[in-house]
Amino acid sequence: MWIRIVQHGGPRRRPRSTATVRNQVDASIPFLLDCSKRYRTLRQVTRADLTEWLSQCAAPHNEAVALRNMFKTLKSQRLLFANPARGLSLGAKPSSVPMPLSPEAIQTLAAAAEGDPALKLLIALIGIHALYPHQARELPLAAVDFTGGRLLHGDIDHPLDAFTRQAAADYIQLRHSRWPHTLNPHLFLSSQTAHSCTPVTIGWMQPLLKDLPVTAQRLREDRILEEAAVTGADPQHLCAIFNITPDTGLRYTRTFRPDPLSDRDQEDTPAVRVTDSQ
Repeated sequence: MWIRIVQHGGPRRRPRSTATVRNQVDASIPFLLDCSKRYRTLRQVTRADLTEWLSQCAAPHNEAVALRNMFKTLKSQRLLFANPARGLSLGAKPSSVPMPLSPEAIQTLAAAAEGDPALKLLIALIGIHALYPHQARELPLAAVDFTGGRLLHGDIDHPLDAFTRQAAADYIQLRHSRWPHTLNPHLFLSSQTAHSCTPVTIGWMQPLLKDLPVTAQRLREDRILEEAAVTGADPQHLCAIFNITPDTGLRYTRTFRPDPLSDRDQEDTPAVRVTDSQ
């Protein structure tokens, strides 16, 4: 009932995107599995169960949002007598300041990509060219210009580096051997989309990244952070290169300049300058 209402909407409830539905379900499943060991129905869940569970979560905000949404919806549908999550604290929202990937995560990505041409090309498009996940999924085959050495599609106009060129060549060879007669114009194909003209869905992409230590968004953020690191954390440069808004550009520079006002205050304080020089 809850998933159906979140997905399709209801009275005074607008439908949410597939990604939002999936994220909320994923955030609630661990709690539901834990409850299933003790209870036969969600009517037995107490507020103490919720607060105890959330106290054990490293970053409970997403879990709290999903559980509050679920119990509120079930109460409104009269499937529960009371809402144990009413007024439940959501905790601190996860920081919006992007963080670079660890060397271990990068090594894991590289090792996984060597055995999967689709994953290797996806990592190249997102991790090198900083495409949004939906842009990578919807990229046409014609966007890869081997002759001109460019990646061209709409606002995307990037030089075709050696890694991406090889990854694209390997995947296209696999694509032609697996679906030689497909008329689908998109670069990435699945067994379902090969017989149509639609792009692959997020459901195709998520299994590729399921066992990896990063998400597609984290991979894209790492690429932008890398660019910021080598160009002096200039937000205007990031906006021009990656076609992002000024506010988004500033998010990536905070990793290198977390508090510009504090730096300015330190420059105006002689005692601090003496201490730093010592």
